[in-house]
Amino acid sequence: MRYETDAARMPVISLGTQVPRSGRPLLSFEQVALARVRARAERLPRVPFSALVSDEGDDYKSWVREQEEELGQEARRAGMAVKSAPRGSWQAVLSLALGAVVAVVAVHTVDWKTGDAIAGPVLTAALIALFVPACLRKWRLTPDGAAAVAVWRRAGRGVPGAAAGRSGWGLGSDTGRTIWQLDGPQAAPLPKGHAWSSFGGQWHTVKLGNVVSRPYWSTTTGLGFVLMLTLMGSFPAVMIGVLGLGLNAQGKLLAITPAALGALIIVVFWLPSFSHRMTLPDTVTFPGEVIRLQFVDGGSDSPDDYLVWVDDGSPVSLKFDVAQIVYRRLSVGDPVQVSWSPRRRSLNDITPAGR
Repeated sequence: MRYETDAARMPVISLGTQVPRSGRPLLSFEQVALARVRARAERLPRVPFSALVSDEGDDYKSWVREQEEELGQEARRAGMAVKSAPRGSWQAVLSLALGAVVAVVAVHTVDWKTGDAIAGPVLTAALIALFVPACLRKWRLTPDGAAAVAVWRRAGRGVPGAAAGRSGWGLGSDTGRTIWQLDGPQAAPLPKGHAWSSFGGQWHTVKLGNVVSRPYWSTTTGLGFVLMLTLMGSFPAVMIGVLGLGLNAQGKLLAITPAALGALIIVVFWLPSFSHRMTLPDTVTFPGEVIRLQFVDGGSDSPDDYLVWVDDGSPVSLKFDVAQIVYRRLSVGDPVQVSWSPRRRSLNDITPAGR
């Protein structure tokens, strides 16, 4: 499989080839890009370019990090890039650390007790600051790399962007639509809150749905809530009706009002909802395709969330919060079998098709 551009500078995905047309072996970053194409073209041989560069969650983020690293390493070997901290950051941090040491020494000279008190926190902060530039390291163009990019821009090569004064696709400034235009003049950016799917044998976009919530009102929990409110209202009503009104006609009416209202709510609202829910099947199985994966770190206060969006052929996808073991066996683009309970509005299992 190979992803190149044809004579008209349009993206072309070729299947069944082992080496590029040039005959040279693939470079490491090209192999990573090819792996992305293979993954997205597993079910359909032709993939929209925008589907390759759209963020569909954790899979895409991992691929971007790997692609950036491999591309940076290849550029480093060619002398066109270096992984470094922002210019001047080391000087700023070292100056800050030196200033902290001088300040501590100066204070200690004037008042040794105060100097001892601030020495620990100040020097610790200065030591931590020394690691900041290391955390900000990223791939940056060398002068040769910047010159090469400038030449490519003037020559109108690469994507995205169009070369000034030339037709085709170049490495000019990105207008925000250039990568989407590679799919054709009528293409448009992927709408916000949508994802690509090949489910059904054709590439299309699907709106990302929200997590399907479990039923509450039509369950025994909802019934218990009504009964609790009825009990809370009945106790003071009975006390007032008996002790305050002597259980006369008004007292009796007041005493039974909360219970009567609770019974009315149960019969008119809760019971029909419960009966309707019980007519739904407890388990159904349907095919789908994973179109997005996202891990949400809950931190120390909340549990982690493992979110999966599945296209089942509807305009809006289904979103599930699954267990970690289920999440780890799924990838974007996987055809899956979903076991779902309409009655309980809960997911039983998601299994990759064929496993």
